[in-house]
Amino acid sequence: MRKDTNNPDNREQEKISRRQLFSVKTGGKKTGNSERYEQDAYDDDAYEGTDSGKERTGSILKRGLGIIGVLLLFAAVVIVFNVLFVSRYNSYEVIENTGVQNAAVSDYVPYQNSLLKYSKDGAVYVDEKGEVVWNETFAMKMPQADVSGEYIAIADLSGNDVYIFNKEGKVANTTMPYQICDIAVASQGEFAVILKADKANYINIYDKNGEQISERQTTIDKSGYPMDIDLSEDGEKLFSAYLSIDGVEAKYSLSAYNFGVAGQNENADRLMGGYQLDDTVVSKVEFLDNNTICAFGDNQIIIYAMKQKPSKKAEIPLEKEVKSVAFNADYIGVVVPNDDEKREDSPYKLELYNTNGRKVMGKDIDFDYDNIQIIGNEIILTGGTECRIYTTDGKQKFSGSFQKNVMDLIPTGYSRRYIVLYDSGSEVVRLTHESQGKQ
Repeated sequence: MRKDTNNPDNREQEKISRRQLFSVKTGGKKTGNSERYEQDAYDDDAYEGTDSGKERTGSILKRGLGIIGVLLLFAAVVIVFNVLFVSRYNSYEVIENTGVQNAAVSDYVPYQNSLLKYSKDGAVYVDEKGEVVWNETFAMKMPQADVSGEYIAIADLSGNDVYIFNKEGKVANTTMPYQICDIAVASQGEFAVILKADKANYINIYDKNGEQISERQTTIDKSGYPMDIDLSEDGEKLFSAYLSIDGVEAKYSLSAYNFGVAGQNENADRLMGGYQLDDTVVSKVEFLDNNTICAFGDNQIIIYAMKQKPSKKAEIPLEKEVKSVAFNADYIGVVVPNDDEKREDSPYKLELYNTNGRKVMGKDIDFDYDNIQIIGNEIILTGGTECRIYTTDGKQKFSGSFQKNVMDLIPTGYSRRYIVLYDSGSEVVRLTHESQGKQ
């Protein structure tokens, strides 16, 4: 039966039914005003045209502008704080002395937001508070350390001993069958060594307990003499630089191996690719991360990608004599002489590149430094009593002098706390502003 819409009773009944249906579907809040509730449901355009609608729209707009204003103010405060404070530390306070002594006769590597000290007599792990966690003794003539993740490998170059450590201390020590020329460790404790025998050389890989995983023999007239090696973080990939002799001519090449499933399916030697270098002498190769390799040459730096097989990613030409190179998983820093005649007070220039080979920052270095390293997002330079810390986006975080000659400065994971290594010991310090003074 068709409804009579002209009947007032029918029109009122339809209005009530539609109002109830809207309430069920939306679960809308009641305003206490049935006429406004009905208008919300059926005539939004008409509502926006009313004075109340304009008030609500204006109120929302004001709240939005207020929130934006607060966010802009917060951003401005952060920027001002960074400019005035974070980038301008120029003094320090000593938190405590550490247990590390005889720094001049030891070597150091950053380890677990702190450092590992090693010498001919043993190794010491110092935590971020400067406290000695463990101290292991050994006897080596020429110790060399490599770090990946929680694992440390220390080998006696020209000797036969390899020691593997983690945060708890010594894991194992192994005696190699031939003299050790180089060592690299993976984040699970697997390690690779270059071994020198009478008529050949070997690149061997071992697990953290010293059990041999693989062996590759090399000769100077065939594959070449291995100059340097490095393992990927997962221990599956190995990259090596070779020197070979062709008549009276020396040639250099790079080779990539995969000891995972991809390498097993490729060939018996696990060789995944190689590169002949005509005019470049490469003496060092390094996995920046698990899938990125950097080959440091005398006239260029070559970056390769290697998820399974290697492929050339970028080249960084070195047109000037290089004083230093530093790197981490994200950046490569090159220090060259500064040719800018207007900057006579800055003898060097730091050029920072990302792993795609793109230059991302340049910075004048205003003192004759001895050591440079990139840790996290900080570039740290030390020389004599002077120290500079720059962030990787070009801001100066610290510029100041210490009371003694500084060998190195190691971040601890806290933004202002560092371990300072002197000739005769070390301290944990906190960076401050000169106006605060040393406490």
